[in-house]
Amino acid sequence: MPVPTATANPDHYLVSANGLLGLPPRSPFEAVEKILSRAAGQRPEQGLLIHFHGGLNARQYALDKIVAPLTDTYLQAGCYPLFFVWESGFSEAILNNKDELLQDPAFRELVKKVSEWVLSKTTLSGVFGFRGADGAAVADIDRFRQEYDRWFAQDKTQANPPGEHFGDLAAPGAGTKAAALDEDQLAQEIEQSLDGDPAFKDALEQAYNASVPPGDVVTKGVGNGQAAKVLLLSEAALNDMFPGAGVANTRGVFTWWGVAKFVAKLVIAVGGRYKNGTDHGLHCTVVEEVLRKAYGDLIGATVWNQMKKDTLDSFASTANSCGMAVVKRLKVMEEAGAQFKKLTLVGHSTGAIYICNFLDMAKAVGLKTRIEVIFLAPALTCARFADAIDVHQHQGLARFRMFAMQDALESQDRMLAPLYTRSLLYFVSGLLEGQVDSDGEWQGVIGMPLVGMARFYQGVSYAQYPEVAKVKAYLGAAPGRVVWSAVNDAGNGLNSQAARHGDFDNDPATLKSIQFMIGQ
Repeated sequence: MPVPTATANPDHYLVSANGLLGLPPRSPFEAVEKILSRAAGQRPEQGLLIHFHGGLNARQYALDKIVAPLTDTYLQAGCYPLFFVWESGFSEAILNNKDELLQDPAFRELVKKVSEWVLSKTTLSGVFGFRGADGAAVADIDRFRQEYDRWFAQDKTQANPPGEHFGDLAAPGAGTKAAALDEDQLAQEIEQSLDGDPAFKDALEQAYNASVPPGDVVTKGVGNGQAAKVLLLSEAALNDMFPGAGVANTRGVFTWWGVAKFVAKLVIAVGGRYKNGTDHGLHCTVVEEVLRKAYGDLIGATVWNQMKKDTLDSFASTANSCGMAVVKRLKVMEEAGAQFKKLTLVGHSTGAIYICNFLDMAKAVGLKTRIEVIFLAPALTCARFADAIDVHQHQGLARFRMFAMQDALESQDRMLAPLYTRSLLYFVSGLLEGQVDSDGEWQGVIGMPLVGMARFYQGVSYAQYPEVAKVKAYLGAAPGRVVWSAVNDAGNGLNSQAARHGDFDNDPATLKSIQFMIGQ
């Protein structure tokens, strides 16, 4: 076997973009045959391993932080590693949008306003209250707003968003009043209360002023006439809050009624999610609904769908498709008697989507080499994996293991604090995933069940989903198919101490478990 190296070795990776090989920085098409021939010449005792990293990783990060160290890890296990390095731009889009959103006063004030009304209208007691930074129950709206300001300012004395751990919010099925709230009545209450919240009024007035042409501020402007320096509200949200007269490129006269109605809709949406069990905690649920209804262009769903498409395009019938080239070359080698002992596929996060597409293509070309699959915190819908189970359970998915976090850890993994205080998988499930409807249009799905999230296999909230039931049955059909971190001393190949979504490809316990599996 080759001597381990401390830097990314081009004999162990293929760089693609949009699923294609080609000109630098992509790998050339010829690299596929070169790498696989070299791998076969090594006669690795444990075959070929292909690692698909997640879509959050930029190309250089993947080369430096994933390919370089994991090459040594896999070599030590007796296999020849090959990494699919692909770049989505998703991480940059999300991080940039996070910073911009936190600078938008309208976003901050909408989150605060919706949160306080959720606490007022959807608690079992029906009385406003929250658990303050000192842990004590509080019924002071002004203090609530102050603590939220400190939270958004990333004040270190504010460990959690206010209200996050308030125990009086209704559990699924418990008679929360939110779903029965009358939108107009609630909007009237909200409108009547706004004089007591000058910060909210100032932020929305400035947003309105920034939404009209500068010349119109003189005649239509409100407040002191100042316009927001940052305006990220979607056109749809602005039209909803400040409806025009039906003339293109015009904004209606400002009224607080439209704003109050908009807030009321958000409060009812959040309360409904508590009732049906799709909430993600107060702060994240409110943030998700505010982003969905008011900042649709910024939440990343378009980039997320493009990233998933890239994994599919890698197997398209075009000359430079990365995945297609590898599968076809493996088939040629197999027919020539130069196949590997086995093929191990490791997929982290969206890498699991890549693997499902790989399995489909392997079956399509008739690849007979034994395949084993390892998922690491898969950002894969249960619906997609249920389809894969139907097709591949006796071949590609006959030997399978998934490493993922228990829900307590998933809920504590603050991927984008202070904007979002749960894991990437929560963010994907709550905001980014969806499905094509009967008209061929893509529609977001709130609380999309993901394979790597423990919450979907617990309780009864998702028991009615046939795809969840199928995945749950598959995971439980053989011992050791799932390792829920954190766990230690569970036996060889069954340990993981990963406590964040990004930990699974560098956590020593998880990597030791993977090494053991490779050797079996």
